[in-house]
Amino acid sequence: MFFSLCRNSLKELRVTSCIGPVLHGDQMLSVISQCCDHVTSVDVSWSGATDTGVKALTDCRKGLKSVVLNGCHVTDDPLKELVMKHKDSLCRLEVFGCQFLTSSWLQTVYEMCPGLQHLNIGRVPKITVNSLTGLTARLKSLISLNLTGLQVTHAIVDTLLQNCVELQSLSFSSCPGVTDLTLHSISKYSPCIRAVDVSGCKAVTDAGVQSLALGCTRLQQLDLSSTSTGNRGVSLLANYCNRHLHTIKLSFCHITVKKILKLCQHCKRLKVLHLYGCAHLPTEHEIKQVNSTVNVSPLSSP
Repeated sequence: MFFSLCRNSLKELRVTSCIGPVLHGDQMLSVISQCCDHVTSVDVSWSGATDTGVKALTDCRKGLKSVVLNGCHVTDDPLKELVMKHKDSLCRLEVFGCQFLTSSWLQTVYEMCPGLQHLNIGRVPKITVNSLTGLTARLKSLISLNLTGLQVTHAIVDTLLQNCVELQSLSFSSCPGVTDLTLHSISKYSPCIRAVDVSGCKAVTDAGVQSLALGCTRLQQLDLSSTSTGNRGVSLLANYCNRHLHTIKLSFCHITVKKILKLCQHCKRLKVLHLYGCAHLPTEHEIKQVNSTVNVSPLSSP
């Protein structure tokens, strides 16, 4: 009844992490497809949605702009059909953690949707280097890209950054092939990038952070958690990226309290600073003396 009553006005649906008997993803997508003619944005992440729901979603009359299926149990063929049906309108596609997908559907995406702006294919283990090469060469309108946990090579990174000149957000979290050379390429080809995530990339050191700090001064969000970043890298960020940074994650990095306080003092717009797993933590009093607005987690006991 609810969806029937708002059939002419509902444009966006977000039902995430719901796996109960009524809010199961497949049921929600089926009702939306039948009742709501104007829906263009759907997010049913972690809702248990399957191919059945994707097939129902494909039948939506209105061209879909955003489809988010993170953690859902979908396979190649139904997703291909959805992409082909809505290729002219689709701007965002997220399938993070969809374990059953292979590289086959990705080829359909970069062949049919050259105007795609946001793509999240992190933790999709069957995606190959060849398919990533095709993606980086064809999807030139990308604004944000998540490749968490994938086999990313230096050649892929360079092709991506040279082709995607509008790129604003990039996640290479837990990508074993990401090194300081990757950050150097980002600074060279994407100086206006706003968000970078290289958490879990152990080969990233202060040398890579230096390239990023000197070349990407408009950075707003940076995640260096569980990398080899140290005091020098943090000091460089404080000196050269202090105008725009509002979120920095340095969990499990080896940094002194002195450098943490310098970062907080120099970055006046800093709102979030993560230091989980760090051996040396400032107290709340020390933080408030240099920056009264930043939220540091965790803090040491006074």
